[in-house]
Amino acid sequence: MLTRFVVDRRQPFAGGHEFDSAGAYEVVAGKVHGEVAPDDVRNACIVNLANAPRNERGAVEYSCDVHLLRPKDADRGSGRILYEAPNRGSKRALMFLNDAPECNDPVTLEHAGNGFLMRWGYAWVTSGWQGDLIPWDNGMTLEVPVATDEDRSIQRFVRTEICVTRPGVRSLPLSGDPRVRSHPAAILDSSEAELTVRMHSYGRREIVPPGDWAFAAEGGDGSREVVPSASHLHLPGGFVPGAIYELVYMARDPLVLGLGFAAVRDLVSFLRYEEEDGAGNRNPLAAGTGMEKAYGWGRSQSGRFLRDLVYQGFNEDEHGRQVFDAIAPHASGGGRMFLNYEFARPVTSCQQHTNQLEPELFPFAYNVMEDPQT
Repeated sequence: MLTRFVVDRRQPFAGGHEFDSAGAYEVVAGKVHGEVAPDDVRNACIVNLANAPRNERGAVEYSCDVHLLRPKDADRGSGRILYEAPNRGSKRALMFLNDAPECNDPVTLEHAGNGFLMRWGYAWVTSGWQGDLIPWDNGMTLEVPVATDEDRSIQRFVRTEICVTRPGVRSLPLSGDPRVRSHPAAILDSSEAELTVRMHSYGRREIVPPGDWAFAAEGGDGSREVVPSASHLHLPGGFVPGAIYELVYMARDPLVLGLGFAAVRDLVSFLRYEEEDGAGNRNPLAAGTGMEKAYGWGRSQSGRFLRDLVYQGFNEDEHGRQVFDAIAPHASGGGRMFLNYEFARPVTSCQQHTNQLEPELFPFAYNVMEDPQT
């Protein structure tokens, strides 16, 4: 349930340019706060929701960034929402649907591209759904809690792959991506973990001796001072470009990343059906004719996110209402999403060379099939 829609910024879009019959558009940006009831059957599939901290109402809280472009005169809009699930925090829909330049804070006429979505009166909406992203300027992020086992740290063995494309790299986040939080190591003794290297996905793994690597990072001041770090892998001799480094280690403190599905469900449902939030703030799309339809769009990773959102039942809100009328996963392959797991890694995807053991989940289609062999 969305509890507060906090608007931090309103401004004219495209300098007040009139987009045919839809007229001028407005930017609305801010933060959404919500909460999820663990005992609601529609939330039951969220992994570790029962182990997340709760507020005084017994609900688990989250918050996320939100960004809208809407017709300034709601009566001139089409009553349609185009919701974009951002790719690793980046906005891409205006690039692909409006032929606009890449931009994570669209405000100018140039950012409107050919104006396709605006000329047809769509309300464009995007929000954060990936809870392990590190905040960055205009990136769309989601804040979710850490799960615990009765106030004790949850610790499990996890597996991660790291592959670099350039020489001279000696330290990297355990996530393999500087944009993404790592699952921190519970034990910094490298002899309690295993690092292997291979040149091909199905090649022979060679063990890297524990004394040849460390849970550590180089200082960012250019001094190359190496300091212990629960979130980084350090190889003094450097990573070999193209080689696959596979690390199995004891991780701690998993984030409840499956809340990303609920955050999108709750936001789109609120914008489509509600007049105001729990704090009395008005729905920014509720004026005029309101919203009659909602469509979801995502590219690559975020397209797989939307596909998995539908598969896991989050296209129905907590009142039993349909959220999206349709989704359009663009250039998303056939898989779903490594998100609603303990110690998930939603930033990754199965590639020709790396991450071929990631659980993108069979079957790769919606239709139900029987395996004649089983």
